[in-house]
Amino acid sequence: MKRINFFLALLCFGIAESLNAQTVSVKIIDSFNPSTVRNVYGIIRYVPLEEGKQLRLAKLIEQEDSIFVKKLKDEVIISVPTELFLKNLRVQNLKKVLSEDELDQYYKGISNDEAEAEATEVREKIKAQFGTNYEEGKYIFAAFYKIFLYSKVAEIKYSDKPKILAAQLKKIREDELAILLEKCGISVDDNLIATRVWKFKQNTPLR
Repeated sequence: MKRINFFLALLCFGIAESLNAQTVSVKIIDSFNPSTVRNVYGIIRYVPLEEGKQLRLAKLIEQEDSIFVKKLKDEVIISVPTELFLKNLRVQNLKKVLSEDELDQYYKGISNDEAEAEATEVREKIKAQFGTNYEEGKYIFAAFYKIFLYSKVAEIKYSDKPKILAAQLKKIREDELAILLEKCGISVDDNLIATRVWKFKQNTPLR
């Protein structure tokens, strides 16, 4: 069996410790190749999993690697259909091992940075429209961070169920924009054009 080298093992443990994340099981490090270990780590850095689940994931990912190598040998360059097939295979394998809550936690983890960046962009755009203050900016960021984060999770979970996905995306947006309006009097349309419905003041109670 292939064994990951000492340096890579230390690197995995060091990064995990710095992020306050769970480390990869030593049994996996001793039993699987570096690619599989790296893929398992890329999952458990966002959602802690006991050793049994880590091992099940490792075996499934090892199979994915074998399929990838075979496809690459046959196609030379991975085609779009094959790439989509491999992506869906990973989703199905995750569903075999992780609970729904664990899946949500993982999907939120991998979507977090992008959601933060997009929410910041919306906050700055609305600020430029009519000069929102610091408190209003916090509410705008929080609303759109949740919209973008939860929407990305829904897009992964319901990629094969377009009707459910559409309903989920609509509900997420409506719920968060209603909270934003309730907290600071700002309404935002689908084109991200903001309207001040009522004037926000510091320490204004919820309406």
